[in-house]
Amino acid sequence: MALKDSFLKSGQYLFRYRGHLPLLFFLIILPATYFFDYSFLKDSPVLVHCITISSICLFSFGHILRAVIIGSSARHTSGRNRDQQVAHQLNTTGCYSMVRHPLYFANFLIWFGLLIYLANPLLGLLICAGFWLFYERIMFTEEQFLLLSFGHQFEDWSRSVPAFFPNIFLYKKSINRFSIKSVFANEYPSIISTLTTFLILILARRYSIDGAFNWQWNDAYFAISIFIFGISFRMIKHRTDWFKH
Repeated sequence: MALKDSFLKSGQYLFRYRGHLPLLFFLIILPATYFFDYSFLKDSPVLVHCITISSICLFSFGHILRAVIIGSSARHTSGRNRDQQVAHQLNTTGCYSMVRHPLYFANFLIWFGLLIYLANPLLGLLICAGFWLFYERIMFTEEQFLLLSFGHQFEDWSRSVPAFFPNIFLYKKSINRFSIKSVFANEYPSIISTLTTFLILILARRYSIDGAFNWQWNDAYFAISIFIFGISFRMIKHRTDWFKH
């Protein structure tokens, strides 16, 4: 099998199961957190606060970026489809004028933010490498699909716009009207997943530092808030017409 065909086949498989990537990373991160020595954080409250604030800011920015992308993209393009790729038109404005795969860049910011919280450089390098190997094949497969669908239009766009890291100087205002309904309809599962992961990492890092599970009231408030947020949006989506265009 030619390398191109191998990339395409593996990319199609990973595209269908890309929603399971957080679970795979989580299964690596949790035991690594347990065995990592966090003693250097015990007597460094300022460092702990800096790491925590940096982590929250980065993964929050990642979610904001995802919201902007999804809310301003044309329908039937950026979505949560799993079985097959869908693109009724080529997105070339807004975030797509700066980078060809802005959603995956936003995902990287979210995961990198979570990794910063763990303060484990070796684990960070391992997850970043795995992230790139996983998404490189998905991006290759998506671009082959777009090339077949849009031909010269895709070629012209891909020649001037970088694949993964944005070039802000290329920005062009989105031609699509921003839809807050699209954001909430598509993003609430991702937000719940990230917040739940962050809560578990808080408990895991605290256990590694203190040697015991010191459950605090703030943790309970956080968990209850995540639950209420998830149930509320699920009920709105499935029992009302608010999310429908």
